[in-house]
Amino acid sequence: MRPAIALLLTLALCLLWGELAAEDKPPKDKPPAKKDLRAKAGEGSDGCLKCHLGIEEMHPNPHLSCVDCHGGNADGKTKDEAHVKPKQNVPNDERTLPYDYDPAYLRFVNPSNLRVVHEACGFCHDKQIQNLEKSLHSTTAGHLSDGLYENGASPNKHTFFSIFPIEDKDGDIPPNGLKSLRQIPAFSEGDPHEKVSTNFKDTPRKNCMRCHLWSRGQAVQGRLGQDGDYRSEGCATCHVTYADDGLSKSGDPTIDKFQPGHPLKHKMTSAIPTRTCAHCHYGDAPIGLNFRGLSQLPPGAPGGPEVTGTTSARLNGVFYLKNPKVNPPDIHHEKGMHCIDCHTQSDVMGDGNIYGEMEHAVEIECQTCHGTLDAYATLTGQRGTVLSHIRREGDKFILKSKVDGKEHLVPQVKNVIDPKSLEYNSAAARAMNDKHLKKEGGLECYACHSAWSVNFFGFHFDRNPSFTQLDLISGERTPGRVNTTEKVFSTWRNFYLGWGSEGMVSPYMVGFSTVCSAYDKGGKLVLDQECPKTAAGLSGMTLVQHHLHTNRAEARSCEECHRNPAALGMGSENFRLTKEFAFCAGLRGVEVVAIDKKNVEKSLPAATLVIRGGARSVAVENDPVTAHAQYLFAACGANGVVVADVRNPVFPKEVARIATTDARDVCLVGKHLVVADGAEGLKLFDVSDPKGAKPEGSLDTEEARRVKVLGFTAYVADGPGGLAIVDLTDPANPQTMAAVKLGGEPDDAQDVVVNFEDSTPDPELDAGRTTARKIAYVAAGKGGLRIVDVMEPRKAKVVGQFDPGRRGGQGAETSVDGIAFRSVFDIGTEGGKVPSEENDYLYVTLTVQRTDANPLGAFVVLKVTDPLAPELVGRMQNQPFCTWVDVASIYQVPILAYVAFVSNPRGTITIDVTKAATPVALSRIAVSGGHGTAFEEMPLDRLLDFDGRQLKDVSHADARLFTREELVRLLSVPLETVETKSPKKRDNDDGGSDGMDGMKK
Repeated sequence: MRPAIALLLTLALCLLWGELAAEDKPPKDKPPAKKDLRAKAGEGSDGCLKCHLGIEEMHPNPHLSCVDCHGGNADGKTKDEAHVKPKQNVPNDERTLPYDYDPAYLRFVNPSNLRVVHEACGFCHDKQIQNLEKSLHSTTAGHLSDGLYENGASPNKHTFFSIFPIEDKDGDIPPNGLKSLRQIPAFSEGDPHEKVSTNFKDTPRKNCMRCHLWSRGQAVQGRLGQDGDYRSEGCATCHVTYADDGLSKSGDPTIDKFQPGHPLKHKMTSAIPTRTCAHCHYGDAPIGLNFRGLSQLPPGAPGGPEVTGTTSARLNGVFYLKNPKVNPPDIHHEKGMHCIDCHTQSDVMGDGNIYGEMEHAVEIECQTCHGTLDAYATLTGQRGTVLSHIRREGDKFILKSKVDGKEHLVPQVKNVIDPKSLEYNSAAARAMNDKHLKKEGGLECYACHSAWSVNFFGFHFDRNPSFTQLDLISGERTPGRVNTTEKVFSTWRNFYLGWGSEGMVSPYMVGFSTVCSAYDKGGKLVLDQECPKTAAGLSGMTLVQHHLHTNRAEARSCEECHRNPAALGMGSENFRLTKEFAFCAGLRGVEVVAIDKKNVEKSLPAATLVIRGGARSVAVENDPVTAHAQYLFAACGANGVVVADVRNPVFPKEVARIATTDARDVCLVGKHLVVADGAEGLKLFDVSDPKGAKPEGSLDTEEARRVKVLGFTAYVADGPGGLAIVDLTDPANPQTMAAVKLGGEPDDAQDVVVNFEDSTPDPELDAGRTTARKIAYVAAGKGGLRIVDVMEPRKAKVVGQFDPGRRGGQGAETSVDGIAFRSVFDIGTEGGKVPSEENDYLYVTLTVQRTDANPLGAFVVLKVTDPLAPELVGRMQNQPFCTWVDVASIYQVPILAYVAFVSNPRGTITIDVTKAATPVALSRIAVSGGHGTAFEEMPLDRLLDFDGRQLKDVSHADARLFTREELVRLLSVPLETVETKSPKKRDNDDGGSDGMDGMKK
């Protein structure tokens, strides 16, 4: 190249970077509509434009020739002479090509390809390119490290791997930075195949290599049906816009306008729209979906234009959930803002350091734009980036979008809590105080303002080495087909918190929470829904901190943290994955039943723990990692509590007895056993050593029949005493909080279950959200079902009742005896007549006592999604009278089945209640005089036990769960009582301004 041209090119490239690097500045005024944006002729372009006449200028200001960027021969007279030819056939698939693969050809196809971008653009942009190569968008180190650690394939929480090896050579390594990363290794056939960790190691290079800047992902040029996935690679991934359908609208006549996989136009931009970001940020880390008000549907759920609450067209190959009452868009997106209106250049392109976790790589914070309790926003990121697209006018802050120039008012916390300000909000002022918002500790703003979170508890990971799959780095098909798309439980309503890596309380969501099924080379199953174990010896079925990108102006209520143990990691009645065995109490003792997960009706007793006088109830201590049964505790009336070793379930062995007077029921919480001991009330025992239980505390009640524990509170079905609510914070000194009379004549409380119902978005309500509720459902015998508001235990009161029974003839009376609870995501019908939705159900056993015949039983299913309006949806009659009911959640790949185990004198009946409206009897298990059932199970939302002992790991090094002391303090904070009632519907107005409305220019 001649010296003069080289100098001009250098100046041009520098000017170009000045244009593109203005990422944190508002865009300049748009050019006049008639300006000619076609590529200009001249040296290095003349020959190209003979064929590509009409193609857009990639660098409108300043001009660069085609050859300056792409190489090739501008003087070539034919296509073969002008174009750079590949040295070999280039694979047209999603594999990541080697670092040194045919650089001349790769530059010709895409000069911003990271393998060649130093040569094409490095003269002016070398620093930015070096930063980008170290960024998480290039290394995807965070995703790789999380999955490997949670599945036991990494020795610690440090980040080790990247797509390609990378080293920080500038000598400046910040506290959270890394010196280097090495390439993610290939699967090793020498590792033991019966371990979860071994099988998971085959996953990253086969399933996790599509979302980074070193390839264009699965939507390669010409591949149909990839709407929403089409993009480029390297710098062009973000700076060149693709339509969702991947079709070109370029003026270049040589581009096939019907072939997907082409840029929208041959044009670079620094005004990157949300759509570009969303072409990568969807899937199992779904911030790009959440932000737009979209979410993956559970397996089997229909979608499409006829299905209300879903997208009308496929995106990323699927239909998405789109329901403003379930998953509304983030307020920033709803008001027209784009991702880059918040995120800075260093957030996206890196700051020159290598990070292993997203929270260390991102500099923007809510406070950067919204300020603090006592100060307006500084408009400066944590690394010094000045947000020059936001200006201040007095006490108002106005953001001008970097994408479309639209202006938005930015509310200031200082104004929101100031009664003298027009932005004052009294509810916000009560919450935004120095107990929540602190310089050190406290809550992230989005802990309260995240409107919803999708959690797929239990991703089912399957590996079969009898099939092959493409290793996306080596480019070779290797043994082991890997599938990670199946999901077990699905929920949008539940809310979880923990300490984030930066010392702030943050939302938590399901990470790589995988249950593993694996086969040997002959196709024999060697792992069946096995749970992973981390290097710390904890369960890898974990949740991780996450910025959900579902912020709304309406915050969650105080009760959703301070009265909800499940939100703090203590677990609930839901998300319990049943494993291999059930333990059924009966007249002979306890029957150990081997569950046939594929065909539950074929489940059979495998052993009997013989107990003289029989068993009335049973609880099982399951291993917190494997979920396999360890010890069994059977309530045996006057014979006390029998303790048995069931680590080998087909050979149960009694190892101890605990003396009580009339053991009716047992509940195991951590290392404590709570016994409902009839007229003797509650008894508590330390069972840290199951063979040597030690008495702890006791409490007199009327007649303790059954007991459930949620958090540190016991709920006792106390017979004539109604519902007793007991504080177990100090197991040695349980205290009565309330004795709720149920209004019976007399009361006859038989059974109880408790559920905390989080609030959910609802744009039709004044508050913008439903009311959070904490409800105890009490089986009150002849008094029917009683519904008790227990949000404030000391002020608990009956708020509803329901009689699910029917009169069975002259003189017949109906008694509600047993109840169980589950939240279920119901799969709707194709066409949308029956919607897919999340519902709450009670499974109820009834006894019809007739004067002229033996008692009959019935089993009914009640929908209690609105607990104040129970609805009878399913019924089975003419059974022998039933007593207790327990529900198993059995994963029958790829469907989650719910099976009720109903106890009656003839045995235990199994009933498929997956479809609540049509319960189906499956089989009768020969259990003489069945009483109750416990299961081998993994409670997937239980991260901590009653004693604060950590059960599940957290993959980020500085993040942690709450301590027991913190749990006790958080759950006992005094609050204003929130009455359980139906919230008020919104009037026909716009509800007022939330301070985020767009402004006219």
